[in-house]
Amino acid sequence: MRKAKDNENVPKLYYRPNEKTCPSCGRPLYRRCALWHKYLVTLEGRVHIFSFGYSCRRRRCSRVIYRSREAEELSPKGYSFGFDVITQIGWWRFWDHRTLDEIATLLQSQHLPISRRQILYLIGDFLALLRAAQPAKIETQRAYFKRHGMVISVDGMEPEQGNEMLFVVREANLDLTLMAETLYSSRADLISRHLLEPVKALGFRIRAVISDADPNIRRAVETSLPDCPHQACQVHCLCEAGAPIFEADRAMKTDMRRDLRAKLRPISRELSQASQDDLQTAVLMDYCEALRDALRADGISPFKLAGLKLHDELQRLEQSLRRCHKKKNIVSYLPCWNLRSFAISTWNLICN
Repeated sequence: MRKAKDNENVPKLYYRPNEKTCPSCGRPLYRRCALWHKYLVTLEGRVHIFSFGYSCRRRRCSRVIYRSREAEELSPKGYSFGFDVITQIGWWRFWDHRTLDEIATLLQSQHLPISRRQILYLIGDFLALLRAAQPAKIETQRAYFKRHGMVISVDGMEPEQGNEMLFVVREANLDLTLMAETLYSSRADLISRHLLEPVKALGFRIRAVISDADPNIRRAVETSLPDCPHQACQVHCLCEAGAPIFEADRAMKTDMRRDLRAKLRPISRELSQASQDDLQTAVLMDYCEALRDALRADGISPFKLAGLKLHDELQRLEQSLRRCHKKKNIVSYLPCWNLRSFAISTWNLICN
């Protein structure tokens, strides 16, 4: 059963407008009504907010109700969570890359009554606020854009084939997002109408466009910005150029993994059945675990090649085993080499 919140010890805050006198007649303003009150969750805790409206008593003056600007800036209208809570949750999620459970734990440590489901809703509210603030961010760079113009980059991301695509237009020099839209198709006319034309309508000179080699983006740029230089992204070019090497490296990594895991399984089975108090078993299990970690290596095109990384890790393991075999007088490794079945199996696994 859902329990009612205890509001007895919640502190109260009262807000009134900054205006003290009527701008028309100069007489003092008087409290007319309570505009709203609500319990608000902030990073400092729960508070009970009261916002009062003030007006002039003279009939000849306009019946304007003045309200507190500070109170209106505490939270969105109709919300029981402050802007500071929404912003902090958005920062944790998108800048610190924390999971929902981690965010819930952080909020619980501050004794804030926010459920995991509510965190999801507040993340969506944060994204809406971020989009609403985007024109103001662009306006702060107006002087720079008037002087230097824009170099824009256009890129599209499709989570799964057949789903909607997210297109993002950014200013490359300032790393500033200018436009982001979800399109049901990557047709050139949609890209031109929903992305390039709104950026063009900002009124700044577009010096160049950067994108991948997608033909739809190229046609859209030719239609909306016919005289603008258009260059393919160097990262995409490197990925395309390095694709044959990356595929060969991935095939080599797959073969090495298959052969090594087939040899590692019987050794791991023998070690799991051996006495855990034996030093030689502990040492060999460490080598097996290091080998498993090396087999989990993954690559990223075009420069991080997992096959070469696995080869280097195997060489380091081999050198470590050779050093241990050479320095048999080291007490911590001496029992390891007395059990020749384990030692020879691990040695052959690494060397072969």
